[in-house]
Amino acid sequence: MLRPRSLEHECCKNQTVYVPVCLEALRSRLHKVNVTAVTDAPVTEEGSKGARIKWLINEKDGAPTFLMRHFTVEAGGFTPFHNHHWEHEVYILEGRGKVRYEDREEAIQPGDAVLIPPDKKHQFRAGAETLKFICIVPK
Repeated sequence: MLRPRSLEHECCKNQTVYVPVCLEALRSRLHKVNVTAVTDAPVTEEGSKGARIKWLINEKDGAPTFLMRHFTVEAGGFTPFHNHHWEHEVYILEGRGKVRYEDREEAIQPGDAVLIPPDKKHQFRAGAETLKFICIVPK
């Protein structure tokens, strides 16, 4: 049996797809993954340098609302300076650097949590050491 579901991604917003009922069952189970078991990929968006991403939890894992990503930014590297229509929450795991937010910068270090509101330009910049952080975004 198939159930209708609206997509929320920017590229396919408001489209309806039909998902198998088995995906509903998938959403009811626990999903656990170790960051070392996930392959990373370069951040290819224009304006980034030395940034890599691992998708830890996503739709394939049955996540109904949020997606979890792990970023590694090599020393001196950065994510693109960009904005989008959704918020995200970031937790700094390792390294020091700066978050560029609109027209200002704030220092970041392990243990810091950062909220990036929707539609605000932002960028994460590594300092002299590798920066690692978790980023959670709505689906």
